[in-house]
Amino acid sequence: MLNPAVRVLWRGPATVQLELGNRAVLVDGVDSACLRRLTTAGRAGRPPESGEELVGTDALAVSGYLWPGCPDEDDLRLAAPRPRLGAELGALSTRFGERAAEMLQARRHYAVAVHGSGRVAGHLAALLAAAGIGRVHVTDDGDTQLQYAVPGGVRPGDEGRHYAAAVTDAVLAAAPEADPTPLPSNERPDLVVLAVDEPIDPERSAALHARDWSHLVVRLGSDHGVVGPLVIPGLTSCLRCADLHRVDRDPAWHALAVQLSVASRRGGASDVALATVIAGVAALQALAYLDGGQPNTIEKTIELHLPDWRLRRRSWPPHPGCDCGAEPRPR
Repeated sequence: MLNPAVRVLWRGPATVQLELGNRAVLVDGVDSACLRRLTTAGRAGRPPESGEELVGTDALAVSGYLWPGCPDEDDLRLAAPRPRLGAELGALSTRFGERAAEMLQARRHYAVAVHGSGRVAGHLAALLAAAGIGRVHVTDDGDTQLQYAVPGGVRPGDEGRHYAAAVTDAVLAAAPEADPTPLPSNERPDLVVLAVDEPIDPERSAALHARDWSHLVVRLGSDHGVVGPLVIPGLTSCLRCADLHRVDRDPAWHALAVQLSVASRRGGASDVALATVIAGVAALQALAYLDGGQPNTIEKTIELHLPDWRLRRRSWPPHPGCDCGAEPRPR
């Protein structure tokens, strides 16, 4: 049958254009009866209609346009775990075909810990919960500042509240079934997100590496945002590798990093539209990792520097002077 995410456009009496996301294929020599067989065969107990077979189904199946089998009304491939995730299921079907429902079900069992405050941390937590991640919580001991408010994150009325409590409300507003509570001490998150605006403390980085916890860095500045790198301890370059590369280019980096870690008395300046874009990019990278894909932030950062509208990617390969276990690879 046709992938439910496929859009069918007639180009002529016997030619259709099948669109799947940003991909399209032309199929010649088909008629309405042929397409009806592909879209209705086997549903509601209806037997497949007789007629000529569609030539080229193998190629269409490999490309994700066709699914094997004739699903019935109870086929889980067509049902999102929760009604509000129907659009998410359709989007995943565009990229992953009949595996989409299975992947969406798996998201319910993942746990993500977000460390940090500001505009990005709360918004990112709500986005991940809205995408179906079952457990998302934010770790921060501070209070919510008015300037942290952003659509989809903490609200202006949350000013003065404990930041983690305000984010909990944002998460539950986006996904009422999500669990915003921290994991027990004997359990590990599937991903840790460090949504901070200053250099990562080496002790925190070393602790995450020692616990073998994968972690993604997200930074927001007044006119730029950076997502990455995503560190898989022992397999990819780490945050110390990135610092050593910075020292190679600027011997004063360590001294600068210490000063940059001191929070501004007036709080960090940030652009609300830029914060929204960076939260979205970070969510996409986190979901790509949790879904078992190949995130673009492994040993790389994705950066946006205003007024330029383009996302740029910078590489941070393993450093030969670091003992993180990641082996340097040829360029």
